[in-house]
Amino acid sequence: MPLTRYYIAASADGFVAEADGGVAWLERFTDDSGYGYAPFYEAVGTLIMGRATYDQVREFGDWPYDDKPALIVTGRPVEDAPHAGVRAIRPDELVARVRDMRQEDEAGDIWIVGGPASTAPLLAAGLVDQLEISVMPQLLGNGIRLFPEGGPAAPLKLLSHQAYADGVISLTYATGA
Repeated sequence: MPLTRYYIAASADGFVAEADGGVAWLERFTDDSGYGYAPFYEAVGTLIMGRATYDQVREFGDWPYDDKPALIVTGRPVEDAPHAGVRAIRPDELVARVRDMRQEDEAGDIWIVGGPASTAPLLAAGLVDQLEISVMPQLLGNGIRLFPEGGPAAPLKLLSHQAYADGVISLTYATGA
């Protein structure tokens, strides 16, 4: 069964983006290792992202995920999709769709990309297996939180951790420990 994984960078004070959704603060963090991104991405079969994340990624230029299907959680059509594997799903379809995808043994892992809007309902439904958070040595003060207030309480089990020379610490937790 594929894993559902929330792989994301967050500031030391728990924000994934500035209040306007900006992530330029991440640009100063570079490491030859890529903070473990390459092996993570290789295991991914499908991406799930909210509409705000999708629109932001599209603004960056070329679509960086040409080799993977992506489900965009939105109430609006996805126009000018970068390839045929990019499809819209309604927010009320998300939990059922992920349940179905987790039954497909050869589908590869499911990556929840971006902020908490798509992650929260999957956490509440018990469908997120791993939280893979790179804690960046940066305080934002405010912005988009890693997890929304009022989300479900859940025990976590530390699976691995990696500290990098630039102060980034990558943490991988299993949910439902």
